[in-house]
Amino acid sequence: MKKTGIFFLGILLVGVIFTWIYSTLPATTQANLNPFIEEEYWYVQIDEAGIIGGERESVIYELPAVNEDGEQKDVEFTALSELREGAYVQLTLKNDVVMTYAEVKEEEMPK
Repeated sequence: MKKTGIFFLGILLVGVIFTWIYSTLPATTQANLNPFIEEEYWYVQIDEAGIIGGERESVIYELPAVNEDGEQKDVEFTALSELREGAYVQLTLKNDVVMTYAEVKEEEMPK
């Protein structure tokens, strides 16, 4: 009985330590690690030049986005290079963190 109690206490301690480590990670890393966070698809049109900066000369965009339900919100994301002006882009978000982006055709944009 005593061994079982110590075993469960050890499992509980490992769980608490794992939860603490997970909570200290950046939001991007948390979204990458957690397979239970649902992906959302948002769409933007590149209508302005992004801000070039950062360590790798990446381009930062802050644009209004729309999802398939017609909801709107501002989304900030970083591209590896400047995107074509007028391009339609699908963003994959997990916990409001942009995980991927890909150019799509205008017909694929939500109405």
